[in-house]
Amino acid sequence: MRIVLKTDDDEIIGMTYRGMRHGPKEVLDRIARGEVVKATDYYLRIAPFFETASAKYGWLNRIIAVGVGHRLPEGPIYQVFEVL
Repeated sequence: MRIVLKTDDDEIIGMTYRGMRHGPKEVLDRIARGEVVKATDYYLRIAPFFETASAKYGWLNRIIAVGVGHRLPEGPIYQVFEVL
């Protein structure tokens, strides 16, 4: 998956990621129907990589990160962490 992020200070960051989501069939069916499901009821993790020409956010080009996700009806929310 590839997306383009725009920061609140108008910098552009490309993000490429792969992920995995699994859980009980009934929970995944509820997510597919757009229902709200607790994040603890299923597993959603990503491995994102960043690319930017921004001097301010250039450090993102040099990190390994992992993310924990939660799927809302309007789309996913991720908490992303640098692996130290």
